[in-house]
Amino acid sequence: MKELNRLSEEITHILAAGEVVERPASCLKEVIENSIDAGASLIDIKLEKGGIKKIEVYDNGKGIHSDDIEYVFERHTTSKIKSVDDIFKITTMGFRGEALCAISSVSKVTLISRHYEQEQGCKVEVEGGKVLSKTIYPFEKGTKITIEDLFYNTPARLKFLKSPSTEQKYCIEVVEKISICYPEISFRMQVDNKRQLFTPGDSKVESAIASVFGSEILKNLIDFSHQEKGLKVWGFFVNPVLSKSTRSGYHFYVNRRFIRSKLLSTCIDEAFKNSILTGRFPIVFLFIEINPVDIDVNVHPAKLEIKFRDERYVYNTVYKTVSSALQSEKMIPKPTLDSLYLPQTLQDVKMVKKLWSYTQEQQSEEKAFQENLNEFLKIEEQLDFSKVEVEKESKDVITVFSEEFNVETYKIVGYAFDTYIIVQKEDSLYLIDQHAVHERRLFEVLKEEILQNKIQRQILLSPIIVELPISQKEFVLENVHFFEKLGFEIGDFGKNEIVVRTYPLLFEGAVDKFFILDIIEMIYNESVAEGITHFSEELLKKIACRAAVKGNMNISDLEKEEIVKLVLVEKKIFNCPHGRPVVVEIQKRDIEKMFKRIV
Repeated sequence: MKELNRLSEEITHILAAGEVVERPASCLKEVIENSIDAGASLIDIKLEKGGIKKIEVYDNGKGIHSDDIEYVFERHTTSKIKSVDDIFKITTMGFRGEALCAISSVSKVTLISRHYEQEQGCKVEVEGGKVLSKTIYPFEKGTKITIEDLFYNTPARLKFLKSPSTEQKYCIEVVEKISICYPEISFRMQVDNKRQLFTPGDSKVESAIASVFGSEILKNLIDFSHQEKGLKVWGFFVNPVLSKSTRSGYHFYVNRRFIRSKLLSTCIDEAFKNSILTGRFPIVFLFIEINPVDIDVNVHPAKLEIKFRDERYVYNTVYKTVSSALQSEKMIPKPTLDSLYLPQTLQDVKMVKKLWSYTQEQQSEEKAFQENLNEFLKIEEQLDFSKVEVEKESKDVITVFSEEFNVETYKIVGYAFDTYIIVQKEDSLYLIDQHAVHERRLFEVLKEEILQNKIQRQILLSPIIVELPISQKEFVLENVHFFEKLGFEIGDFGKNEIVVRTYPLLFEGAVDKFFILDIIEMIYNESVAEGITHFSEELLKKIACRAAVKGNMNISDLEKEEIVKLVLVEKKIFNCPHGRPVVVEIQKRDIEKMFKRIV
C-alpha cells in the first residue's frame, strides 16, 4: 500500500511558517529587515496586544513596484539573490524570500506601497496565504504593512504564545537591538497607543544606545576599535562599575546583523575575567565588520546565528581589542548619580527636592525639608564621618537572637579569606561559609513573609532613581503590584527612569541602585521564561543569593557569632537554598594524621 503523500501547497506554507514565524516578534523582525533593505530612514511601528492582534510597520523606503507587489507573498521570491554565488556574499538583512509568504499564511495581511518611480500606490490584501484583492491606492512614499490576527488559522500555535505583555516585551527587544546597529534610521514605536521608543536617526550609535538604555550608560561608555586583514572590530563597553548579573548586556553585531554567539560570549567573558566582580557580567556593544565571503549567515532559521570561516582569528582579534581598551586610562569611572548619596552641590540639592516632592503632599512639608536640608549641609561640613562609630546592632546583617552565644562551647578561632568562619569545639574544627548561611536565612524569611503577605518595608531617605531599557521599564510599570509584594514601591519618573521609594527591610544594607537593577532583571528574565504570576522558589533563591553577605566581605564579630549560633547551636541551617553545605567539620585526629603525628 502506498504510504507517502505529497503535501499540499497550503500545508507546506504553514510548515515553513513554523521556521520563520515563532511569535509576533519574529514577524516584526522580518518586516523591519525588509524596511532596512528598502533604504528607509524612518521606520514607524505600532503594536496591539503584544502584536498578536495587530502589527503595523511603515517605512519611507523605495517602495514595491505595483507589478511585483502580489508576488512578494510567494515563497522564495526575492530581489536580493539572483545566482548561487550571491548566497556566499550576502550583504542584505533578508535574502531567502520566504518571510512574507510564511507570515501571510498564518495571518491576515494588508500591504500598501508606492514605488519611488510610480505616481500612485498599490494595495494588496492577503489572508491565509491567498491574495484576496489588488487595487490602486493613493499613498505617499514608502510601504506600510499591517499584520492582524496572527495564527488565527492555526489555533495550536496560538495556544503556545505567551501573554500579550510578554509578547510585547519580545517585540520591544527586537526593535531595541536593531535600532542600535542602524543609528541613521529613526525608529518610532507605539504600543497600544502609547509611545514606547524613539531614536533620533542622527547616525550616532551613542545616541541610539542612550535612547534605549538611558543617559547614565552613555556617561560610562568606553570605546574600542581595531582593524586588520579584512576584519574590523569596534564598539563600546560600559565601565565595569556598572554591570549585570546575567549576560543579557551582551549585544553582538556582525555586518550590522544582531546575532547570538557562544564564541563571542566566551571571548568577552575571558577578556573581562580580571576586570569585573565574580558573578557579574559587563554591558558590551560589539560590532564586527567582515568580508561576507568569510561568514555563513544561512545556518539558523531566524538568522540569529552565523558561522565564521576562521573562528580563532575572530576570537583573538576581539579579545586583543577589548583587553587593550580595559587597560587604558578610559577605565577611570565617571561620576554617576548614585542611589544613597549626601547632597554636596546645588544640582544634587535640586534632585533631592525633586525626589522629596514625590513623597510629600503639602508644600509646607517641602519647605520644612529645605530648612532641614540647609541645616544638615552646615552640620555635614563640620563632621568627619570616618570617626563616627556606629553601634554594631544597627548594622548587623544577621538578625540577633535572644539566646546568648556560648564561647566556652564554640570558640571562634579564625576567619579565612574573609569568607569562612573557623570554629573550635572540643576535638573538632568547623569551617562555616558566611554567604551560604545568610543566603539560606534570607530565603526562608523572605519566603515566609511573602507567603503570609507580611513583607516589612523601609522608606528610603532619598528615593533611588534607576534607568532601564524601554522594554524593562514598561515591564516594571505593568507589574508594579508584583514588586510591591516584594516590598518595593515603584513609580514612573519619565523617559527611561523609574523611582523606588521603599525596599524590603530584610535586605537592609544590601539595597542600592545596582541591587535594584539586578532584582528587576531577575524578575524580568523569570517572566520571559515562565510568565509572571507568582514568586517561584527559584526566583526567591536568586534574590536571596544577591542580597546575602558575600564571600570576601569582612563582617563583624557579632555577625560571626550569630552565624555560628544558627548553624552549630540552634542547628537550623545545614545547606544553602541551592543544596550546598554551609559547614564542614575537620576532626583533630584527621589533622594529626596530616602532620604524621599519628598513623
